[in-house]
Amino acid sequence: SGKYDFEPKFDYQYLCNRLRELAFLNSGLKIIVSDERTQKNETFYYKGGISSYVEHLNSGKKTIHKPFVLSGKKENTIVEISIQYNEGYSENIFSYVNNINTIEGGTHLSGFRSALTRSVNKYAKDQNLLKNQNISITGDDTREGLTSIISIKVPEPKFEGQTKTKLGNSETA
Repeated sequence: SGKYDFEPKFDYQYLCNRLRELAFLNSGLKIIVSDERTQKNETFYYKGGISSYVEHLNSGKKTIHKPFVLSGKKENTIVEISIQYNEGYSENIFSYVNNINTIEGGTHLSGFRSALTRSVNKYAKDQNLLKNQNISITGDDTREGLTSIISIKVPEPKFEGQTKTKLGNSETA
């Protein structure tokens, strides 16, 4: 008969969460959602981009510093990372490629983790912060209490697996 035996479900909250995420990832983008069924209206606009996203994720937590952003471009790949530490113990890192949440991570996430650990160890060594020069700070140590957003824009992303949620581009490591 061409008709469905079920009523399609519209998940307003899921849509709002995704649009909020897109507004965070694209600084200056304003998204307005109007649900005419319920007269609900939402506006998503974050001038601070991913640093606002990190603040949002850390709301209600005692933070150690304001979020900062690292950004750069190499050839046609754009990288933007925001970092903020809080007094908690858990690591909270979200990674994106071309606005797609790479929930399984990938080369960009593993590259970030190793660069963070390497940088912290180099700084500690250069500043003589480690009394015993034979010890080093582990990756788990550097990510304790870390909230971070990694957003990269790649012209030709190479995703792994069926779900397309893990990046495999070697140049992003």
